[in-house]
Amino acid sequence: MREIPTTVKNKKLVEKRRRQIILAAIKLFSKKGYYKTTLKELAEEAGLSYGNVYDYVGSKEDIFFLIHDYIAGLAIEILNRSVENVQDPIDKLRRMVRGEFNLMDQWADALLLIYQETHILQGDFLRRLLEKERAHVEKFEIVIKECVEQGRFNKCNVRLVANLIKSMIDTFTIKRWDLRGHSSPLEAERSILELVFNGLLGSERNLTLPPETSNSLVGKTALVVNGGTVLGQAMCSVLLAQGIKLIVHVDGRQTLWKQSENVDTQFPCVPTCMLEQQGLLTSNQIRDIEKEYGPIDVYIHDLGIGTTDKPQDNGPKIEPFNPFEENLRCAHELAGYFLTQMAARRSGRIVYLAPWSWDRYADPIRFATAKAGAIALSKAMSEEMAASGVNVNCIIPGYIRAVRPQNIIRETEGALAEKIPFGRMGEVFDVTAAILFFIGDSARYTTGQAFNVTGGLN
Repeated sequence: MREIPTTVKNKKLVEKRRRQIILAAIKLFSKKGYYKTTLKELAEEAGLSYGNVYDYVGSKEDIFFLIHDYIAGLAIEILNRSVENVQDPIDKLRRMVRGEFNLMDQWADALLLIYQETHILQGDFLRRLLEKERAHVEKFEIVIKECVEQGRFNKCNVRLVANLIKSMIDTFTIKRWDLRGHSSPLEAERSILELVFNGLLGSERNLTLPPETSNSLVGKTALVVNGGTVLGQAMCSVLLAQGIKLIVHVDGRQTLWKQSENVDTQFPCVPTCMLEQQGLLTSNQIRDIEKEYGPIDVYIHDLGIGTTDKPQDNGPKIEPFNPFEENLRCAHELAGYFLTQMAARRSGRIVYLAPWSWDRYADPIRFATAKAGAIALSKAMSEEMAASGVNVNCIIPGYIRAVRPQNIIRETEGALAEKIPFGRMGEVFDVTAAILFFIGDSARYTTGQAFNVTGGLN
């Protein structure tokens, strides 16, 4: 089998230069066409000299194969990552379909080019291309077979069904000239899953899955860190109501800041996993969680302490434990883990919840530091992860009315109402609605935002 020639022995350099050539070729082939693009133009676009190109490839046909090889490698990697530690075959299939659409989002031009110009390849190159495509479809076949064996799907021609699903996904790229303006990738994704799971015929029978068109969050896994605050508990309740598999972390040390026994610390529903501990959540713990419960799709971190009262003079002191600093330190540590894992899967949502305005009464300086840190971390993470299709945003809650108001709320409500442009304090729903927006499909193109839920008060 013929290999693509190279005169360079440094494998890392070959990989780097070929990627430059691949990206340049995708751009020029899509714009000018394969036959009209010259190697000289490719070299210039790739930032290489004309003669230097021949150190890494021998012809345009080599380059076209490299494009397919590169995209095929990305596709297999995304599919593998999407089902990593996932046990339910239905959930696997849903994640694989979403992974395919995430790939198309970023590489639509390359995929369309491959479909339009496959006839360019002959002999060994064509055979290798078809082998890679076969391996790609087999990923779907394995999962569909699991569904059949578990009685989740009717018996069927697995190979045929896998190709039909793959073809429906590819249609959004191949037929984008007809679908542009009439459908979105999200609608196409949901329609495909609806067809696979439920068909088109109306029926009163019990369906295997809740309709994807009604709630795209169903079946996803969310991690809420510092879920014991007032806002954290509210978030958990809302997420559970959305059909999300929920993992909640509560740092028992922060109960020191709850100055009233009236604070409700009970969740109305039982999360999938509850981690109550005296300390920070670690990357190793999350790794273990994902092994048991599957990949985390949504990561929400409340960096506040959730108090609505000043610490009592005879109560617990800030030192040696300072929750503001600990929460921010925890977020920094976990950022590295999610930066790697979510980026590898090329999907995910991260929302940092800055301390709400009541926290300033506990410690104004540390409150301001934690708030600024949440915003800065969100922006830095969004810049790092945008290319992987992962959205990172920050919500800044203002003066939010607690379910059971404490003394400071009763004492300041009148004065605050005069300062807040809306003329009132916010409700917990105002914050949870913002969270649902940022983790939902409506925010697919929104990242790096610091979103104020403050009634106009800066």
